[in-house]
Amino acid sequence: MAAQRAGRCGTPKRTWRWGAAVIAVAACWGAAPAARGTQASPPPTATPPAPLQLPPTPACEPAPTATVPAALQPSPTPIAEPAPTAAAPVPEPSPAVAWTELRYAAHKLFLSASTTIQTAWVPAAELARLLRRPEKGRAVAAPAGGAVAVSLASELPFGRDERVTLWLDPASGAALGGEKTTLGGSAYHKFMRFTEGGLYTWRSSPRNAREAARGPEDWTDRSRYLVEPAVQPPRGAAVTDPYALLYLVSAARLDRKDSSLRLLLLSGDRFVEIALAAGGLSYQRQSFQESWPGGIRRRVGNVLVRTVRGTARAVGASETTNDVDLGFLGMRGALTLFVEVGTGIPVAFSGRAEYIGNLTVRLTRAVLVAPPRDAAAPEPSPGPPSLSPP
Repeated sequence: MAAQRAGRCGTPKRTWRWGAAVIAVAACWGAAPAARGTQASPPPTATPPAPLQLPPTPACEPAPTATVPAALQPSPTPIAEPAPTAAAPVPEPSPAVAWTELRYAAHKLFLSASTTIQTAWVPAAELARLLRRPEKGRAVAAPAGGAVAVSLASELPFGRDERVTLWLDPASGAALGGEKTTLGGSAYHKFMRFTEGGLYTWRSSPRNAREAARGPEDWTDRSRYLVEPAVQPPRGAAVTDPYALLYLVSAARLDRKDSSLRLLLLSGDRFVEIALAAGGLSYQRQSFQESWPGGIRRRVGNVLVRTVRGTARAVGASETTNDVDLGFLGMRGALTLFVEVGTGIPVAFSGRAEYIGNLTVRLTRAVLVAPPRDAAAPEPSPGPPSLSPP
């Protein structure tokens, strides 16, 4: 959870090209949302989310909720936006998901790739320093209390490496901005700021091999541009980024009966609507590591999951289609996700990627906010030996 990324807003189309069989696998992992950019840097130094108290397991299916969820290193020379004004500091909200890190892996033929997703809370003052002011268009307003940072680090075939961070509105899931760095072939760095109707991008890439050996701050082939698709979604609609899809699915708790979620994504140079609906329950055999504060285990065996199916259509189109580029891991048209009941964590998902066909991506590691309900309690200490006579 990527061959050469398509560049959103004027860069090459983001589809993973692992070639007929080789470049295709990288394409599946790399064709993810193209118009974004992250600098290859460690995850943001943001306050970790507070422990999430999961609801007790009900005797019957819980009613669905329509709630859609509640950083990234600063770029070298950001143009900071003014800090949002607030009467008093806003306390950090409870996390919208039951995890702080998920790691996924995909295998096709003799190649493999992996993606690690992390979440963190970004206070308002830090968010104001991170977000740039676009030179064209009106920036999406930043929430007064802060934002959720969703960071992805991908290890791809042929020495390619990708780092992405997005800042999301915790109430609506709308994307505020982000940063992306791709190293290896066709290296580039992008800083993005979402606008009301599009995306403003600052892009840089190395002019030659000498620059490519240096960091993105030394790349001199630079450009700036605004993309505003001709066909627009309804005014005021929350638009998010395909890289945030797994986080938003988990936060919306699509593991619950009859739950659903509709998202507007900016993919390349057009808006895409994806509708996700919860289906039936089943058991799937899974194997992944699970850890939490003070504990760790490996889960091997059947996991109760709910099947969630997603269909997509371009905004303005009358029907869904399997040929819409989701800008998500190189997949097109439709997605099937298997979400663990009780946590909302997608343990696997599958779809069709251009040039490679059907692909399944599986969870290999989950770092939880709190101990799982079925975790065994630690054994009591035996204590000191008795000194009393027998």
